[in-house]
Amino acid sequence: MTRPDDIELKLERRGRASFGGHAFDRGRPERRLTVEALVDGLPLTTVRADLYEENLAARGVGDGCYGYVFALPVSLLESGRAIETRIANFDEAVGQTLILASAAPEQRVEAGCVDWTGGLRFTGWVASEGEETPWVRAFLDEKAVAEAPAARWRHVDPPHSAPRRGFDLVLPARFADGQVWSVSFRNNEGRELSGSPIQFFAFEHGLAAELSRLADAPGLRPQAEHFDRLLPGALSFADYASERDRFRPPASVGGDACWAVAVVEGDGLEATLDSLNAQNHGEWSCVALSTTTDAFSFDSGELADFARSHAGEARWFLFLAPGVVLDPDALARFNLAAAAHPAASLIYADWDNVGEDGGVWPVAHPAFDYERLLEQGYFAAAFALPRSTVLEAAEARVNSLHRLANFAFDRRDAAGRAIHLPGAAARVPSDLFNGAADCLRRATLDHLRALGVAAEAMAEEVDDAPTCRVRRQWSCKPTISIVIPTRNRHDLLANCLDSVFSAAARQRAEIIVVDNDSRDPRTLDYFALLSGQGVKILRVPGPFNFSRLNNLAAAEARGDFLCFLNNDVVARDNFWLEEMLSRHADDSVGAVGAKLLWPSGVVQHGGVTLGVNFSPLHAFRDRIDEDPGYGGLLRVAHECGAVTAACMTTPRALFLETGGFDAVRFPINFNDVDYCLKLAALGRRIVFTPHAKLLHLESASRGRDGAIDAAGRFKRELRNLRDKWGAALMNDPNYNPTLALSDPPYSALAWPPRSLAPRLRNIPRPRLAPPGF
Repeated sequence: MTRPDDIELKLERRGRASFGGHAFDRGRPERRLTVEALVDGLPLTTVRADLYEENLAARGVGDGCYGYVFALPVSLLESGRAIETRIANFDEAVGQTLILASAAPEQRVEAGCVDWTGGLRFTGWVASEGEETPWVRAFLDEKAVAEAPAARWRHVDPPHSAPRRGFDLVLPARFADGQVWSVSFRNNEGRELSGSPIQFFAFEHGLAAELSRLADAPGLRPQAEHFDRLLPGALSFADYASERDRFRPPASVGGDACWAVAVVEGDGLEATLDSLNAQNHGEWSCVALSTTTDAFSFDSGELADFARSHAGEARWFLFLAPGVVLDPDALARFNLAAAAHPAASLIYADWDNVGEDGGVWPVAHPAFDYERLLEQGYFAAAFALPRSTVLEAAEARVNSLHRLANFAFDRRDAAGRAIHLPGAAARVPSDLFNGAADCLRRATLDHLRALGVAAEAMAEEVDDAPTCRVRRQWSCKPTISIVIPTRNRHDLLANCLDSVFSAAARQRAEIIVVDNDSRDPRTLDYFALLSGQGVKILRVPGPFNFSRLNNLAAAEARGDFLCFLNNDVVARDNFWLEEMLSRHADDSVGAVGAKLLWPSGVVQHGGVTLGVNFSPLHAFRDRIDEDPGYGGLLRVAHECGAVTAACMTTPRALFLETGGFDAVRFPINFNDVDYCLKLAALGRRIVFTPHAKLLHLESASRGRDGAIDAAGRFKRELRNLRDKWGAALMNDPNYNPTLALSDPPYSALAWPPRSLAPRLRNIPRPRLAPPGF
């Protein structure tokens, strides 16, 4: 039985109104304690002690994840005398008291920071002590011209135990006039942010469009287009409703092909039928299918009867959930896409989410994403199928939109023929998906069974957003080699290895530590200890070259798969490696990446988005761990342009076949992005899974790329990436052309949007310059 003496509890003041510390059970380090905070005996809040604390990890205390932090109202602290924390989930009283008057003196902290990311968009963070959301205001000649809440999150170096409040502010369109403006930024207290004032300029439709309007000389166009790639314009999501028409292709009318439309009955059916009657494409027939268990399930017999007897000669069928309201030219857009792509296996479009308050928010889909289809059924509310597929589905007694949405992909070659229409074609009520999690799970399992894939699927519904976590099963468990490069910093390496040993044992993984010229005696002693435990130590002397170190280890590895892991990554459970390997049971997957968090709880890696400021960038770095992400992307596995090699799995044979990481062009940076693009060029899928979640201290062992030589190297390697994969950077199929390419991704609209033409999932092609160029 745990005694009070077994509990270590620490409390300290960390800011004006923020407090933190740690709490753990010495005898049961796997236990996570809950801490209750009281002021003058009055209970105010409870927090879970599960944040990463580097000093605890250095002491060898479990996985180091026993920290906690909380903030209290300033008004209460000014009148209170003592703050106390105690263990909430413990039978006997264990607590610690801090006298507020004797706490560490308050230090003046930085007000925040602001950066210009291109166009009219500015991002940054604000220091905040209370629970209320702080605001940022932009001033021109002492007159406020815009404001925004700091409702996002930021991790700020050096690492903090608590995240910073991030903001995203877009100035009014009148400032996009090509003139140079100077704007300052202040927080709630009127304090100016670091980086302010900022001089900027922007063009309403981009510099290239401006020069075209002015009949520019042809030689200026490449420079203007390059400028627009480096400093892309952006528009706030909040402005979407008033600018919606700019994010859709021109109204379409074309062809006289007859279409069949099947609508599931339910709330909003009348609005759906009214929008169908308003279509400017006049050739269609319609059926309302009786609903069964939810808004996505219907009577399969009625669909079969309609398809065989009442759909006429329709070559394509449009399927709609109840309450989906089509734009007047929606059917015409689907029809034009079908005519342009007669071999298409399926067609779907973006839509708008309509909230309870009537607000309209754009749901911008990727080009076809198979992994996301399985876990989210992301386009199941409105999509089109060719007649042959519908007849087969009717014969198979398919009875839900989710199963219809994945039925076409019961044939493995269909994924390459799925068409996506950028720009909203309909409006969808925000509560449409409520209660459909089990329907999605059944549809996903039925699809995988049809492919002969053994898998488990677990339905989840958080915030009325249904998902289905899929875990494919191996008929024969593969072997894997975990590769960890390191230099000195035995404390980091020990922390990493202690956290991954259990997962490695579950998978019978080989562990290879790549030693790059370690000299620290304690590290060398630790290597000797590891060797005795079966860990392979591969000595690779010479300058640090991340690509070369991993390539040499891959050549020595014995596993079927490789797991590249940084020495400053800490696992939070024993199942992350199993989750990542399960994705590879589908042999179309080339690489899998995990969700990585800063110790502050802010997302460090949520997949890599290509093209942001003409570069690759980690997605969702403005989100806290439990945030669902844009479109729920932080809750479901999905495809992305690349994943980070800080935690990446890939087939060893494929890695060797493609030459591994490029140690010449990308010795330190972008080697993982280049490798993922090489895999995509071979038709392999790159998958990010949030179900494998680890902590990342990022470059703690060798320091950040802040030195002059490192900065020059970074620029050189970025230039190499742009030279080789420039076209791919600007055409990430996983990122919608209506979304902004300014930092951070998934948080603003492109201004102007890029191509709105129907698109397949494009295959990237490298451009290799001759030597000397």
